Amino acid sequence: MNIHFSNVNFSSSSGPNSFACRLANELTLMGHSIVKENKPYDSMLIFIEPSSKPRAGARIVQRLDGIWFKPEQFNSHNVSIKWAYDNCHDVIWQSEFDRKMTSKHWGDRSGKVIHNGADIKSLVEVKEPQLVKIRETYEKIFVCSSRWHRQKRLKENVELFLKIREKNYNSCLIVMGDNVDYHLSDKDIFYTGLVAHDLCMQVFSAADWMIHLAWLDHCPNVVVEALSQNCPIICSSSGGTQEIVRYNGVVLPEKKFYNFDLLDYDDPYELSVIPLDLPNIKVDNSYLDIRKIAEKYTRVLEGIH
Repeated sequence: MNIHFSNVNFSSSSGPNSFACRLANELTLMGHSIVKENKPYDSMLIFIEPSSKPRAGARIVQRLDGIWFKPEQFNSHNVSIKWAYDNCHDVIWQSEFDRKMTSKHWGDRSGKVIHNGADIKSLVEVKEPQLVKIRETYEKIFVCSSRWHRQKRLKENVELFLKIREKNYNSCLIVMGDNVDYHLSDKDIFYTGLVAHDLCMQVFSAADWMIHLAWLDHCPNVVVEALSQNCPIICSSSGGTQEIVRYNGVVLPEKKFYNFDLLDYDDPYELSVIPLDLPNIKVDNSYLDIRKIAEKYTRVLEGIH
């Protein structure tokens, strides 16, 4: 099968593009061909919204990781996304949360929920000297990673780490990502800014826990990648994150139920952060195997239900 990935930049390290690269590589290993828009293709896989007009006769599948749901953005920012939603043959939602969101606002569509995946064959070797030193210094390493804005709840991530450290003082937190919107000077908190993907994976491999309290997140790629390195997750009960965490972590309950209404997602509900006794968890990430995910994508792209 010839497949065209629409609205994908394979040279970008962003979450959607990183996943697209992994998926494309796996589909190629399975015998499929990934082609550009000017070549004949059987199926068009649209990441969120199309970057070109679909070819006549091609099967169109939209991979949807949420919609714009601030009231002032809902109509203007979703035009191309909704066009793809209305005109594709099937939708692939990143999470059940996303499926419920679009179904409420745009109606039901045929399709399937398929979470993101990763290569889980082996752990990344921790070889960066500074990271090796941190691993040797601290009993527990916590990590959080994002392109930060208020929805991602960095402040709450840090506050939770401080609560956990009360129970286990010999701990540190590594904060990866740019646009940091909360900074606390503390000898045990390390702000790295943007780092190369290989180093991110080393940090996930070295870490004992990831803290990801983001509000109404869809299917965060950083959580998938952390789980691929056997790193359990502390997340909130909102959005789709808990769907991919499953039993591989701790879920903090939100105070208030979200019913998929339009609102400002950069003004998250208050989340109570309390000291936690963290369990010993042996991560089972077999359900995130990119091979299994690619097989599910193939069935949708071929129109097999």
